[in-house]
Amino acid sequence: MNKILGSLLLCLSFLSAGSITATVDTQEVKQGDTVLLTLSVVGKNINHIPKIEEINGIKVLHSQPTTSYNYVSVNGVSSMEKSYSLILEFRPDVNMTIPSFSVKVDGEMKSTEPIKLTVIDSLSGTKRETENFSLDMQITKSKFYVGESVLVNILYKQSNSVSVMQVDYAPPKFKDFFSKQIGEGKTYQKGAYTIQELNYLLIAKKSGKLTLESAHAKIAERSRQRQMGGWFADVPKWIQLSSPSLIVEVLKPTEEHDIVGDYKLTDSIDHRKVKANKPVTLHMELLGKGSLDDYDGVKFEIPSVTIYSDDAKIDSTLMGQELQSRYVKSFVFIADHNFTIPSKEIRVYDYKTAKVKVLKTKEYFVEVQSSAKTTTALVHTQNLNSQIKSESKLNKPWHEKLPSVISLLLAFILGAISTLLFKYLPKFSFSKWKKRATAFKGEEALKVLYPKMGESEEVEEMVRKLYALKNGDKSIQIDKQRLKELLEQYK
Repeated sequence: MNKILGSLLLCLSFLSAGSITATVDTQEVKQGDTVLLTLSVVGKNINHIPKIEEINGIKVLHSQPTTSYNYVSVNGVSSMEKSYSLILEFRPDVNMTIPSFSVKVDGEMKSTEPIKLTVIDSLSGTKRETENFSLDMQITKSKFYVGESVLVNILYKQSNSVSVMQVDYAPPKFKDFFSKQIGEGKTYQKGAYTIQELNYLLIAKKSGKLTLESAHAKIAERSRQRQMGGWFADVPKWIQLSSPSLIVEVLKPTEEHDIVGDYKLTDSIDHRKVKANKPVTLHMELLGKGSLDDYDGVKFEIPSVTIYSDDAKIDSTLMGQELQSRYVKSFVFIADHNFTIPSKEIRVYDYKTAKVKVLKTKEYFVEVQSSAKTTTALVHTQNLNSQIKSESKLNKPWHEKLPSVISLLLAFILGAISTLLFKYLPKFSFSKWKKRATAFKGEEALKVLYPKMGESEEVEEMVRKLYALKNGDKSIQIDKQRLKELLEQYK
């Protein structure tokens, strides 16, 4: 009887002793899949567990720690027991062994057992699912053109009868495609299942037969498990899911083009007759089916005309199973003479007819009005000043008509004084002035002020000066303080 009681007490003390265990969701890993390693430490006194950033030289992609406390009673003695879990996700590429991990628990060093992993080749197109979970991938077209946008839908299905602790989703890599997720997705009920749907926009980078690789997910289904000390805890039961991969045929357009799709073009200008150096703004808009994210737009070059443009605004909206895009861009033209805004062409490849349709902006003649009175007055003033200067030279008193040698001597003395002043002036004063002088950035000021030209004559005048300065006119003087105030006002 004493032996039986002693054995029972030894067993109970063993069950309550501190421990550390390591488990993985799978020891046979398909190429490209991730592995989840769970370290579980149980004890009354657990030393700090260091942060684990790599496993056998492989980077840890994600880590998730959890901690819980439970009362345990052994031989009539109650105590608090701590349970610490750390889930580590990593992606092995070759066969490997997860090393042993050690930690001090209840005053003793405890270690896990090493775990061997085998990496096997993934089967192209293989779908992995269970009765309660599945992952699927659908595409609107299996045959399309380079530059044509198509939609891919990822569908995750989960039974309403199960409880899930965590879902780790990895989208397809979409090699050889430009890809963008459309919206945040949607969730809906279908029979006894909950469906979560994500939509992606794809545009092929090249032609030929291309593969859309599988989407993957790891599901942690909630499971009750008995722990040391006799209590139960929720633990994850990991399930691997993958969608089938898809093979698509991408065709190459047979004609040269700028964009692919079906669009309408509209354009207009705000003025056909303006005063000299007043802005004329051209607005253009493309609207239709297809993607315009990679469209470079048209460019204008007109001799002796200053041209400035804003950044294009591109909006995309999912309309049923097709993408509708809107492209808006503005150009500003400034000149002091009549000019013509030429027509520009946009070649659109229509994948429905396999033909190129040419869209054209309209040609605009702009009449620039100059003020003859202003020009005459300016010339007259210049001639009058010249005449006054000539007469003043003839009527100068004798002491102002000294020989030029004296003038040279005075210039020499002033030059010497200036040199001494510059030599002994504090250097920091000059450097500070220099920094302030070079701080002005006309390009940034133009981006802020040019859209506001129609709101103020002062803004128009400032933009005109900035353009002239940008084009190399060194005679232009900018009031930097006033420019700063305008920027603060219109930002």
